[in-house]
Amino acid sequence: MYMYVSIYGTAERNVATGGEAPKKKESAGVLEGVYLFIQHNYVKGIFAISCLFMVEVTIIDFTMKVLARNHFAEEHPCEPSMACYDHEFGNHGMTEDATAAVTKFLGLFGQATNGLSFVMSLLGTSAVIRYLGLRLTLLLFPSLCLFVIIMVRLRPTLYVVFLAMILLKGFSYSLNNPTKEMLYQPTSQAVRYKAKSWIDTFGARGSKALGSVVTNAFSYSADVLVANGSLVGIAVASFLIFNANFMGKKFDEYMESGHIVGEENSGVAEDGGAHVEMGIAQNEVADTSCAIDEDDEIGPEEEGQSDEEKESKSPAVARV
Repeated sequence: MYMYVSIYGTAERNVATGGEAPKKKESAGVLEGVYLFIQHNYVKGIFAISCLFMVEVTIIDFTMKVLARNHFAEEHPCEPSMACYDHEFGNHGMTEDATAAVTKFLGLFGQATNGLSFVMSLLGTSAVIRYLGLRLTLLLFPSLCLFVIIMVRLRPTLYVVFLAMILLKGFSYSLNNPTKEMLYQPTSQAVRYKAKSWIDTFGARGSKALGSVVTNAFSYSADVLVANGSLVGIAVASFLIFNANFMGKKFDEYMESGHIVGEENSGVAEDGGAHVEMGIAQNEVADTSCAIDEDDEIGPEEEGQSDEEKESKSPAVARV
């Protein structure tokens, strides 16, 4: 930071040495990002792609941890002679060996997930987007989510759920995250900074909270959790496929037409655009000085002056 300030200075120092004072921007309202979210369906679509898959991830992640606890507790049972056994109620907790096995299992899960994400990000993400295009790539991740949820419902074993979580988390990092960022291309700065901050902060946390509501409701039994949680996951994945198809079409449409989502919320851009359109429309009307020429040059006739009058006023320019 010291090197940066030494080279480029600060706003106060630049003003003191004769530079321009920074222009003051109007302070944005705290809820402006929410207003943009409410006004534009395209922004709602970005929210769905960015956050709703976390409902499925939360449900499957909790399912995997419940199955892991039950699996390793059976492999390393707690005997009545051990400290983990509760003689008063006849219940038992997990032995040290079982706890260590769960820890090792979760460590392996983290390594596998991040390894897949790294390889895909390094070699696969750009190639997939180039080959399939953004629209089909958007459809790829929710389709994978639907396949994974159905696989977990049909065969709810620990290592099937383990594989499902690796695929979900790995491809969410390597496929879903890059494509959702590309969707911000046809949006205004207000959407990119104000609405995006609300989506990334409250949308992501809200989706995880919604997934936790589901897991909490069915946490008393692993079988019930799989049966009901998978239905919620299938419903979310089906909606995400529909939304991805909609967003792919809208993205292509806006990029082709040059439409900027959220630009109409800027008063300057809106007024400026209206004035330019009015000026261009005047091109078709004769004898007016309000038209905007396509070559940005105004001839003497458009200013109501003849060639002789123009030459008499500026002979040097006329000679040139």
